Amino acid sequence: MNADFTSDPRGEIPGATMMRDAWDEEADVVVLGCGGAGAVAAITAYDAGAKVIVVEKGEFGGNTRLATMAFLCPTNNSLAREHIKALSFGRLGDDIIDVYVEWTSKNVEYIEQLGGEVETCFPGASFSPLPGSETMLRYRVSARAEGELGGESLWNLLSKNLQQRNIPVHRHTTANRIIRSADEVVGVVTQKEEKRFNIRARKAVVLATGGFEYNEELKREFLPAYPIFAYGNAGNTGDGIRLAQELGADLWHMNAVAAPMGYKFPEFQSAFIMRMPADGYIIVDQNGNRFCNETGLEHYSMWMSVTSFNTESLRFLRIPSYLIFDEQTRLAGPITRVGHGANRVYQWSPDNSQEVRRGWIKSGNSPVELANKLGIQATEKLTQTFQDYKEACKSGTDEKFGRSKETLVEFDSKSYGVPLWPCLLNTQGGPKRNARGEIVDVWGEPIKRLYGAGEVGSIWGFLYQSGGNLGECLGLGRLVGLNAAAELPLN
Repeated sequence: MNADFTSDPRGEIPGATMMRDAWDEEADVVVLGCGGAGAVAAITAYDAGAKVIVVEKGEFGGNTRLATMAFLCPTNNSLAREHIKALSFGRLGDDIIDVYVEWTSKNVEYIEQLGGEVETCFPGASFSPLPGSETMLRYRVSARAEGELGGESLWNLLSKNLQQRNIPVHRHTTANRIIRSADEVVGVVTQKEEKRFNIRARKAVVLATGGFEYNEELKREFLPAYPIFAYGNAGNTGDGIRLAQELGADLWHMNAVAAPMGYKFPEFQSAFIMRMPADGYIIVDQNGNRFCNETGLEHYSMWMSVTSFNTESLRFLRIPSYLIFDEQTRLAGPITRVGHGANRVYQWSPDNSQEVRRGWIKSGNSPVELANKLGIQATEKLTQTFQDYKEACKSGTDEKFGRSKETLVEFDSKSYGVPLWPCLLNTQGGPKRNARGEIVDVWGEPIKRLYGAGEVGSIWGFLYQSGGNLGECLGLGRLVGLNAAAELPLN
């Protein structure tokens, strides 16, 4: 018998634990999502003696596999707690901060237990002026193959450990509903192609389905501006948020993101990250004005510089903005990090010439010609901006934006430009959790036997520390895996 558990909009089925023939498969812990957090939770629950099944709607790896660099492993002391509290701007309770620091401070030890090696990544703190910044230590899993990036190395290690334990992973399988009997979560309704099947969770369900970077409805509703594109896993469409909301889950951190700037071209679903090879560049708004110290932007918080709404023009004047650079900068190297994110298979040309030929990058022999090609109507203003920047370079002083003397590189004759958009590495929002990793309802009460891990409801509520998401996957993924495995089994 394959019972249809989808008729009740709340996912509740009285007496479901007694309907043995209603289940197609059983495990102690069912993990939804096979990225970093889901893999760690599954490995940890298995090692604690639980039978585990993982359900993954795509292939595997999530944003972890596509990450570029590091995971956080902070010093376990009061200064680290003070620093993370400052980053959260009051959006995070002390109990959550305590468990985050306690568990993530052992991340290096955990990687070594899994058979990996680590190396230090510099710099550490993303926001060094805040107290306790010296405790924000970052590492990466050492590469086993040439050119292997930090996220790949980490994912390959986790994937190897999943395989060594023979933990079943149902790939290309969607979780349609979390099933609850009375007030306890008891299983999941899943679907692969046209076949639906029900998996019983004797102890708990762990929600680790990633963020909502590719859900346009949720981005319009919750993020501070629009459009905002994304770099990573296209499977991050907010599925876990819907699943938890059906059970009455509260939400938190829905407007918190890690979002540098990047380029979006119609040939690709995902964006390309901005990374300049030299300092001969400026960023202007749609009126042709500079608005920031271009070389002083914190990488993960670049979005904060462009999401202000202009109440005179009634639009986001900086979405898109425009990156403008000179010939020497074009020749210095790719204006992106090659191999980053979902578009890593694309081979960006070493001197950006192929992208100029494709029409992605526009060129002009004057500010007016470049403005016309980019669609900037304020040609006179852009011309003045070029002149002001040239004078700043000659004087060695950027009076408006404080750019340092050594980065004030005067343009040569020819210039290039490309639209620049805020682009998501991660969304942080989702179902709210308590200090045990349990997902809570709108009254703050745990939804029994339902846990959350990773990006879907991350702890990062305002300023984001580099390596914080991967650190959370490793640290709080272990916490959740242990707590889920420790639940008393259903009868």
